[in-house]
Amino acid sequence: MNEMTKVSDAISIPGAAQLATQEDQSAYKGLLCEQWCDWHELTMRDLKRPVLLPGQVRLAIHHAGVGFALKLFVSGKYQRKPPLPFTPGTEAAGIVLEVGEGVTHIRVGQRVAAALDWGAFAQEAVTTAATVYPVPDALPLSIAAALPLTYGTTWAALNWRAQLQKREVLLVFGASGALGTAAVQIGRALGAEVIAVASTADKRAAALAHGAHHVLEADAENLPQQIKTMTSGRGVDVVFDPVGGAFFDGALRCTAAQGRILTIGYASGSIPQIPANLLLVKNISVIGFNYGYFIGWGLTDERLRYADTVQAMMAMLFDAMASGRLEKPRIQPYAFDQWMEGVEATMNRRSVGKVILSMV
Repeated sequence: MNEMTKVSDAISIPGAAQLATQEDQSAYKGLLCEQWCDWHELTMRDLKRPVLLPGQVRLAIHHAGVGFALKLFVSGKYQRKPPLPFTPGTEAAGIVLEVGEGVTHIRVGQRVAAALDWGAFAQEAVTTAATVYPVPDALPLSIAAALPLTYGTTWAALNWRAQLQKREVLLVFGASGALGTAAVQIGRALGAEVIAVASTADKRAAALAHGAHHVLEADAENLPQQIKTMTSGRGVDVVFDPVGGAFFDGALRCTAAQGRILTIGYASGSIPQIPANLLLVKNISVIGFNYGYFIGWGLTDERLRYADTVQAMMAMLFDAMASGRLEKPRIQPYAFDQWMEGVEATMNRRSVGKVILSMV
């Protein structure tokens, strides 16, 4: 193992939740995954504070974001498997309670947001300082909790990988979900013409409210023809696809020559197969994007290598939202003791925007 892998392994040890005794005054409440299971089987337990190691930060969690990947994570089907038992949750905001040896960019009492390996669905969490980001005073922590993964993923995908340009046409699938909403907002901010695809009238209205220029029903079969009609036969320059399945197939048929398709995830449950001849004929690029690679979730832990780059990106995103240059995301808050309702809204795609669990 390399040095960065060892750092990650050190994080994993306190990530394995320990049940607290009644006499333990340092106990805090958190959701616990004791065996690979369906998310309904998670339980709320009293947990014991883990030891803080060098390079780590202890947080009081105020708000935590819920993502679709939770279902895979707790069932053991995600590419990363925490040691059992563990507390799920990878995106949060709160207050720094304690910093470990060697931590210099974060101080006790500071308002922060964080991308965690796991542990966010609790009143406290320990994580690496490398993936903890200062939050401006003008930005509510409930909003900041939606940014480290959701907006980090979207900004990096559209900028670093697709290199979206002004006046290009961006097609966004799942446009009312957390990632889709972020893609609509960021695409608009970058000067693209945004076409949003969503399943209901309310969700399409929300996409328009967040900056989409056009909206279409989530009809994968008829989508290519609708896009070609809308773009005078040319097609779109960039596709943001967190859905996969038949929508990816439709994207192949309505992407312009030299266009780029970002494959972000597979909320449809179907991983598409790519006919390479279509890529050749139209000079299309299909670009895989795994934001987790930059924050330590890859095959090797690269979080320290990219920490400065990601910190700078998050500072820019926080500042843009705090100043109003980038619209704040729509969130759907749930009290921590209503976590089942919040997770169900995400899993059944009933949420508009980002589901946030609030611990305070």
